[in-house]
Amino acid sequence: MDYRKVNFSNGFTLLELLIVLILMGLVSTVIITNTSFIDEYKSDRVEPYKKFINFLSEESALTKKTLGWFIGKDAQSIYVLKMNEWYPYEFDSAFYPSVNSQILFKDAQGQQLLFSQEIEEPFLIFYPSGQSSGGEIYFDESNSSRVITVDTFGKVSESENLNVSSKRF
Repeated sequence: MDYRKVNFSNGFTLLELLIVLILMGLVSTVIITNTSFIDEYKSDRVEPYKKFINFLSEESALTKKTLGWFIGKDAQSIYVLKMNEWYPYEFDSAFYPSVNSQILFKDAQGQQLLFSQEIEEPFLIFYPSGQSSGGEIYFDESNSSRVITVDTFGKVSESENLNVSSKRF
């Protein structure tokens, strides 16, 4: 047996193996980070709603389109306004925040909207100028009640609901 051929056989060096392992670690880190971002939107906490509303406001400004967030019939959808008609807007459903029956929506006119109701008008409208129609979202949590308020300038704020008895859950 010729030992010179065995010593010079083709194979991977330690450096090549190390580089592959590092690249696999980086790719898996990116994948795990991205899926945890989507999982956050699936929870029915206050923070995903705030992020979602900010996202829609920015999306409207960047695309220069008027967007409407429709809530009702146990579903959510985003529509775009074209020539005074609402048309479905292609939007990944993984980004919608999770809605349960304990969440109450109140639009700018003061109309209370429940997730199970049939509603023909959008809950919130986002304009390319950065403004919105405004509205409130009420959360009934175990220890307290929280309110997200969206003003007409698209600013999102959070507070505790002191008048819990006025809500209808």
